[in-house]
Amino acid sequence: MIDKTPAVSSEERDDHLRETAVASATIHRGKFLTLKQDIVRLPNGKQAGREYVLHPGAVMMIPLFDDGSVLMERQFRYPIGEVMLEFPAGKLDPEEGAQRCGERELLEETGYTARRWDYLTRIHPV
Repeated sequence: MIDKTPAVSSEERDDHLRETAVASATIHRGKFLTLKQDIVRLPNGKQAGREYVLHPGAVMMIPLFDDGSVLMERQFRYPIGEVMLEFPAGKLDPEEGAQRCGERELLEETGYTARRWDYLTRIHPV
């Protein structure tokens, strides 16, 4: 059987979901975070506000030992005023790739290095 469905790119397929910027303002620019406030035109023609943070990116590692155990660390998180149990993580330096950042942060935060690195996924906070 021959598929006669026209080839449609994912961009074309998602056109009915796209929002278009009408206006944009920078509310705050810090050392590594920028807060933006935009007005967008929705697919139905109406306008809406969008507030979002620009961030340089970060990585999180899940260090797995040969026996199957994982390495976690305790970190004080100032915004919530609590110590959290979490996997090692850190912000990307300018022009730094994810793996290099992971290698650097794992060593800095835990003193460990890894024999093998596997990329799992990209997550974008919305």
